[in-house]
Amino acid sequence: MHLSWRPVALAALVVAAGLAAGCGSVDRGEPVPRGRAGTPLACAGLASAVPAGTRLTLSESVPAGEIQLTGVQPGAPGSKAPVPAHCHVQGKIDERTGIDGKPYAIGFDLRMPTAWNGRFFFQGGGGTDGTLRDAVGQLTGGGNTGNALLQGYAVVFTDTGHLDEPGADGPYRFGLDPQARLDNGYNSMAQTGRVAKALIAAHYAKAPERSYFVGCSNGGRQAMMMAQRYPDMFDGVIASAPAYRVPLASVQAVYDTQLYAKAAAENAPLVGGRPVLSAAFSPADMKLLTTEVLNQCDALDGLKDGIVDNWPACRFRPEALRCTGAKTAKTAKTAKMAQTAQTAKTAQCLTGTQVDALAKSFAGPKDANGRAIYSDWPFDAGLHSAEWTRWKFGDAPGAAPNARNITLMTGALAMVFSTPPTVTADFYGHALGYDVARDSAKVSAVDAAFPQSAMQWEVPDSPDVDAFARHGGKMLFFHGVSDPVFSVKDTVRYLGLLRERYGERTDAVARLFTVPNMAHCSGGPATDQYDGLSALVNWVEKGQPPERIVARARPENRDVTTPGRTRPLCAWPKQPRYKGSGSIDDAASFGCN
Repeated sequence: MHLSWRPVALAALVVAAGLAAGCGSVDRGEPVPRGRAGTPLACAGLASAVPAGTRLTLSESVPAGEIQLTGVQPGAPGSKAPVPAHCHVQGKIDERTGIDGKPYAIGFDLRMPTAWNGRFFFQGGGGTDGTLRDAVGQLTGGGNTGNALLQGYAVVFTDTGHLDEPGADGPYRFGLDPQARLDNGYNSMAQTGRVAKALIAAHYAKAPERSYFVGCSNGGRQAMMMAQRYPDMFDGVIASAPAYRVPLASVQAVYDTQLYAKAAAENAPLVGGRPVLSAAFSPADMKLLTTEVLNQCDALDGLKDGIVDNWPACRFRPEALRCTGAKTAKTAKTAKMAQTAQTAKTAQCLTGTQVDALAKSFAGPKDANGRAIYSDWPFDAGLHSAEWTRWKFGDAPGAAPNARNITLMTGALAMVFSTPPTVTADFYGHALGYDVARDSAKVSAVDAAFPQSAMQWEVPDSPDVDAFARHGGKMLFFHGVSDPVFSVKDTVRYLGLLRERYGERTDAVARLFTVPNMAHCSGGPATDQYDGLSALVNWVEKGQPPERIVARARPENRDVTTPGRTRPLCAWPKQPRYKGSGSIDDAASFGCN
């Protein structure tokens, strides 16, 4: 059944409310009462304008220049951000004591530039959050210079209601408090948005004219959550590599660990009775894999160029790499290597266990009834990059893996997404002992202490965006085809649900752009630098729906072999196609067909 939406006056829209304990009404940013009507409040005076239940902990004027970013090692690439002169405030919302006896609050960082463009930008988070980062307005696309704050946006960020604790399990201990789970899932974004708009209106004596939510990974999930639960708060959202079914993707991560641990056990001696996970596949093995992906699928788009643009048509057969005898490696020696007495090994084939692990992982796990738990995955040409392998098996030489599937995904699955939670700091042991078919049901379970399951408070998978669409809301999705964390096919699945509901009218509210070879949010041998924010703003404010967005291969990206190459990203399901003339490294030589 195709449903329609009708444009209505913004003032007539009903705002979602009462979705969580302590969750107040949400508005689109109308000014709140303050000293004198129409009089802007200086940065130092904003404490008088905070809504009930909110306390400012910092208020300062910051001059134009650079700031050291919170949580980033000083001196590391990207450790500083350029900023304009702005008012910087931090605060806490709904301070309380959890059932675990620990203090909780929804922390926020808000920055309001002196030269304001009249827009509001909510900067999405990542992982399970728990760190109050600087609200500079990180842009989508790898390696983009500048930020939304520098462009004149008022920007806010939230820690989602908890702060990380020390220890391996510290980032996930908030999962033992039911309200902290709900705050992390959706309530903190709504409350932060409400307070931020009130402070913006007080500071400028004017509400934001337009509001945008931009995020990748968990930030992409948050963007989808706002469009569905709080449809009137934002005019447009960007959901890049959205973690919108992260409880199920976390089950997939554990499943992958079990498969790759079996391969690792054959390739290296056990340490402490456990496989060394990083031994599952060598760099040479992974390069062999992506070389074969290109052999089988690169030409499907009509051009052999190291990019599988027609990835939906790729029916890759890992069986072609199975060793027929003992696994061997050929030693290659280049002139440079000869000078330094170094050699490099080129894999010739993969073991049966490696091939089986790939086939099962990319098909996805099944539950006790044989139904798919999460999603299947495409084989792509970016799987050999460090941005892919660091998630799946990492590079730690010992028995304690540093793969993010262990340190992040398994920790969150055990302590945040499962009911009841499993308290553990041994995430590798938890993954190896997890019964995928049986234990995956815990992400949908409830009990007296946790009356909402992770699939209820964490997962914005509803195709009902009627209210968001009625006021002209727009959604842009970006997703790398070589994403190791969340399958691009799962995002395609959500677009399919929208199309089932709205038919051709889907294109008026949501568009997806897939990025071949790109890993999670950025990275990989891809053209991963693009301007999603301008595309969204032009769509919302000028009525210009994006058909193609030019992306660039960053020279500083170590995985890129064609630095400076540009390619169009095409609105799904269209794909880039070479026009037959012109440089294959120039986006102008390609159309979207």
